[in-house]
Amino acid sequence: KRKYLIAAGAVGVLFLFFMWGPSGFFYRTGTPDYCNSCHVMNSQFESWFMTGLHRNIKCVDCHLPNDNLFSYTVWKGIDGMKDLFMFHSGVYSEDIGISSHGKETVKENCLRCHEGMVSAINTDGRDCWSCHRRVNHRFPSISRAEFR
Repeated sequence: KRKYLIAAGAVGVLFLFFMWGPSGFFYRTGTPDYCNSCHVMNSQFESWFMTGLHRNIKCVDCHLPNDNLFSYTVWKGIDGMKDLFMFHSGVYSEDIGISSHGKETVKENCLRCHEGMVSAINTDGRDCWSCHRRVNHRFPSISRAEFR
């Protein structure tokens, strides 16, 4: 029981440090430039920036739950620590993907932001990016055969 209290206290101290510690740290870790600081994110960052779709919003606007501040903060900590650990330990592959929880979060944010447009569409069992392929952070592949 004591170990759990110590662990909870350590997590609480880390939380307070990251929320109110270094000036602007919590905000900076939500910027696209910070997300792109890992080399495995370069192609996703370039695709987001070059396609122009959603270029004026941050990664965390789509990839973290935005239904309430508590959920946002908890998942920012969970996903951020997981990403940092996996990147610095070399576990990430060069071709990164999105988890099932991440897909659910992104879809919920799509539906929340575009509620007026999708209110008449049945989105059950469908991902937004199955039709809107330009928002999946992948440049379309172009083969040489298409230019002949």
